Amino acid sequence: MGTALPAADRAPGDVVGPIDRPRTVVALFAGLSLLFGTVFAVLVPVAWGPDEGSHFHRAHQVSEGGFAPDRLPDDGPYPVYGGSSPAAATDFIREFQGPPRSTEHRSDPLFVPSEARREALAEPLAGESATAWFPNTAAYSPVPYLPAALGARLGAAADLGVGGTWVLMRMLQVVSYTAVAAAGLWALRRTRFLWVGFCVALLPTALYQSAVISADSVTNAVAFTFTALVLRATVLDRSREPLSRTGLAVLLASAVALPLMKPTYVILSLLLLVVPLRAYPLPRRADGRPVRAALLLGGCLLVTLAAFAWWTALSAGTTEAMGLLRGPEERHTVRPGDQLAFVLGEPVAVLGVALRTVLTLDWTYAASFVGQMGYGRGENVNGPFVGAVCWFVALGAAFLHSPRAAVPRRVTAGLAAVLLLNVAAVFGTLYLSFAPVQSGVVNGVQGRYFVPLALLLAGTLLPVVSARLPAAPAALRRVDTTVLVLVPVSAALAVAGYATQVHIPGHYPLP
Repeated sequence: MGTALPAADRAPGDVVGPIDRPRTVVALFAGLSLLFGTVFAVLVPVAWGPDEGSHFHRAHQVSEGGFAPDRLPDDGPYPVYGGSSPAAATDFIREFQGPPRSTEHRSDPLFVPSEARREALAEPLAGESATAWFPNTAAYSPVPYLPAALGARLGAAADLGVGGTWVLMRMLQVVSYTAVAAAGLWALRRTRFLWVGFCVALLPTALYQSAVISADSVTNAVAFTFTALVLRATVLDRSREPLSRTGLAVLLASAVALPLMKPTYVILSLLLLVVPLRAYPLPRRADGRPVRAALLLGGCLLVTLAAFAWWTALSAGTTEAMGLLRGPEERHTVRPGDQLAFVLGEPVAVLGVALRTVLTLDWTYAASFVGQMGYGRGENVNGPFVGAVCWFVALGAAFLHSPRAAVPRRVTAGLAAVLLLNVAAVFGTLYLSFAPVQSGVVNGVQGRYFVPLALLLAGTLLPVVSARLPAAPAALRRVDTTVLVLVPVSAALAVAGYATQVHIPGHYPLP
């Protein structure tokens, strides 16, 4: 049986019922995540996720034992990274990846199935190999691709076609995201902040990313769980009890895994510094000093930084190859070394670039943060505005019904510092590795890159924002939150189906 909210954590007017039990909330999340993730995985056309073709190549490379980035022979002045991939999948990606980029007929469906496409999807994955270029995903370690890589192995063993293997790879990512994020949600039990986590874990963009082949799926889940455990031990710790041994193990393992997901999020590992040593379930010395906890913390941080340094050195060459993504005419404009010299030598100009980027693209980031579903005719395919509004209202209501947090200022400052540093790292990484030298704006940043930071933002604001909504029956608040979260997810799903015109019974088979 689940445990209802303890009296110390209830607001006036709370009504304890089945929905307050953490097992019920986590089970509700898992059911919705698996449901919507499965529908996305089947509904979204193969190779239509953001850079999904490149992610497929990297996942397949991992399934074949490919570990480090593989530099290909090239006679040009710039390096090229990629590797061997099934010829059937490579040909399919080259021919059918993503929607058309034409803007001449914007009212036309983005997706029109054809007999040629169906035949290409039915081609067996096992067979001849071809060389594929994927410099943007070659830089990622194998860790975030493990579920998709397992799907590729199973698909090859079962002699599935390109389409069947692709959907299988997607489904294993959906299951992995749901399982890891559910562990993070469980860490928030016995506090009304659980409903904030519920909203963040069901963010439409996160569900969509879990359902297409991508490094973001596992990264989002690990960052969510790690952040939830940090918040549980800091701003949400009313009882001053230590974490469970299982919770501590998950916390430290997540910290070590973060730099091996997408290296930008290694900064989140610094949150370990704000976790009090009393949160470690380890015995103390006779004088009461938590020496073992301090040693464990220091050792974990050293391992985390060593993992980051090791993988960064191993994949350093891929940065020089990112210009390939801008096409042959602009490839020479991406020079990370010259860009770094500009950043260090002209800090005032760089500040202007940052302000111009945020002021001109903030709405784009907000829309793609809530409901980005790939690209269409050169633009993001985003969920509807009403869906974004409902999600923000649900998150705001859950936040304003959360318990007040009284924590030391250094903890709040530490959370805020890590958050701001990670946001800066997202922009800085793209500016150095993708934007032309001295570009006036930061190119390539998308709202989905901030999904791993959403729960941290809510936790950072919890001690700062003192306003709270008037007490209301708990059952009503839970139903409201659930319904408001379902609206944007359903709306995003509807847009995915409408924009692509995939599922019309009797006409267009899936996928």
